[in-house]
Amino acid sequence: MSRGHGRAEVAHAGRERPLVSAIVTTYNRSALLREALDSVMGVVGKGDAFDLETIVVDDASTDGTKAVVARYPARYIRNPVNRGLSASRNIGIAASRGKYVAFLDDDDVWLPHRFRAQVAALEAHPELGVAYSPCLSTVDGVPLPDGPAGAFEGPSGDVFRALLLRGNFLSGSVLGVLVRRSAFERAGEFRALGIEDYEMWLRLARHVPFVCIPGPVAIRRWSRDGMFLTLIVTGRSRTLYREIINDALALVPDASPAFQRRVVDVMELGNLRDLLAIARPLRDLPDPECVSQVLAHLAEYRRLARLPQARRAISWFARTVVLRAASPFDAATALCAGIVRSCGPSRETRRLVARAWVEIAIGLCLAGRGSASLHAAALAFRNDPTQLLARLVLACGDKVRLLRRDARGPFLEEQYAMARRRSQGEGTDGVARAHAAAPARGGADPGARPAGDATPAASAGARRADR
Repeated sequence: MSRGHGRAEVAHAGRERPLVSAIVTTYNRSALLREALDSVMGVVGKGDAFDLETIVVDDASTDGTKAVVARYPARYIRNPVNRGLSASRNIGIAASRGKYVAFLDDDDVWLPHRFRAQVAALEAHPELGVAYSPCLSTVDGVPLPDGPAGAFEGPSGDVFRALLLRGNFLSGSVLGVLVRRSAFERAGEFRALGIEDYEMWLRLARHVPFVCIPGPVAIRRWSRDGMFLTLIVTGRSRTLYREIINDALALVPDASPAFQRRVVDVMELGNLRDLLAIARPLRDLPDPECVSQVLAHLAEYRRLARLPQARRAISWFARTVVLRAASPFDAATALCAGIVRSCGPSRETRRLVARAWVEIAIGLCLAGRGSASLHAAALAFRNDPTQLLARLVLACGDKVRLLRRDARGPFLEEQYAMARRRSQGEGTDGVARAHAAAPARGGADPGARPAGDATPAASAGARRADR
């Protein structure tokens, strides 16, 4: 990382205020860029608790991006050719002067209190290298039910192993992160991977402690045709995550085989969840294409059949696909045969197939197909009768979770009122007022990448914010 440009804080009125560099990357989104820059200009504490410089890195846009940036007190840098997100962020860091560096993509927005607590924490504790906070999420202006972000509190300190065992728990990824410049100088630049954020957090975590600051600081606005969803539906994200995890595990040669297996299991469960709980509903992915990706994933990592979380996710998926088919029972038979081909004949494969037949039997029963439902239940019993009991236990647990979710429903409505107002044309200040009105209450941790159910109700933003 370049060390020029005077990296220290800026002195004002006899006292020093730290300089925060806001790196805004953009490409052919001039309309959205206006909202992003408005949110940067609206952060509170600027000129008081800290100074702020804004650098817009235009990755060779062909629209009116330059004219939009000219309306703001921001430095404009245009790449002569399209170089990608990682290179643009690196260019912005190299051109910046701040003690701290923050990032914003052109389709997202910061909340006004973005830096209020994070700057104070890093100033008070020079040993800390990264402060992070959760973010809210929307798709086409509609809030995603990813839990009460105001109650999220992730790990602090040495978080390297937590990043391996929980995945990218920085729920807002770059949107909610403030990094000390010296940390980047130790860890190096962003790498052009397509999933560069998670890889960078792992490298930073090897060098500096992190601190979690609870409370949402930004709104991530997902795009149905964004890069991250494209990586998922093509299967490319699975390959990228495996490369990242392999490189990270190489940094801990003393890790036990059991630890390494657990890390890989978590990563593969996250890959499965990304496909079923994020890409499939957000992209309206056709069932045949999704089935093909699930079977390919099972063939690549057969241990999925051994993991209860994967069995639950795949069996739920099988049920929804089968019930939409013209001939449900034939579709179920073909899908279960595909699972056997992908995983190979084994006890764990039979258990997975049995669980799928159990869910299919439930779905057929609810659809009024009693005879087919009994046939499916018999096939489940023939493969592994224990899965019938396992499903009964799960049903009891689901009831408890539904009761808990209903209890915190009003809080979720308050949390996401701000996103709804944005979709109706209200400005960033209105969003901030809506957020400030929401009381902080307890709830489940939405930021961790869960190794549990891959259902549409699961958090769409818990694992990655890379686009």
